[in-house]
Amino acid sequence: VMTAQTAITSRVSRMGVGAREIHWESVAAITSGTAKGRWVCPWYCTIVDVLANSGTAGSGGTSDIIDVNIGGTTIFTTQGNRPVLLVGDTGFFSVSGLGVYQGVPEVVSLQPGSVVTYDIDQIATTGSALFTLTIVLSDVR
Repeated sequence: VMTAQTAITSRVSRMGVGAREIHWESVAAITSGTAKGRWVCPWYCTIVDVLANSGTAGSGGTSDIIDVNIGGTTIFTTQGNRPVLLVGDTGFFSVSGLGVYQGVPEVVSLQPGSVVTYDIDQIATTGSALFTLTIVLSDVR
């Protein structure tokens, strides 16, 4: 359940264009690894937001870090722009120093046949659970 404290406004809603999304979720504790989810793009579009959220906190060790890839290559050429959830926290992953609740990708163009996957690059000793990842897309006009 989203509350006023965690409500966000996607950049696409401010652009005045239609939005679509890729959505993955897991109720179990996340585990590190590559290609946790896979989606093949059927149209030309642009990635607008990468939103990750956790309903429960990871414990011990380090923060959870998510990466998103197109064709096996990260969309976050600046690694510090990947979504991060500090160990012991719940809610939306953030980007260090930016004070926002979404990842800031530099590679955003998709075309028919583009393969989008996500990786869990780093997790706390016990990973967060009730995890969701939503990638917001805007049609190319």
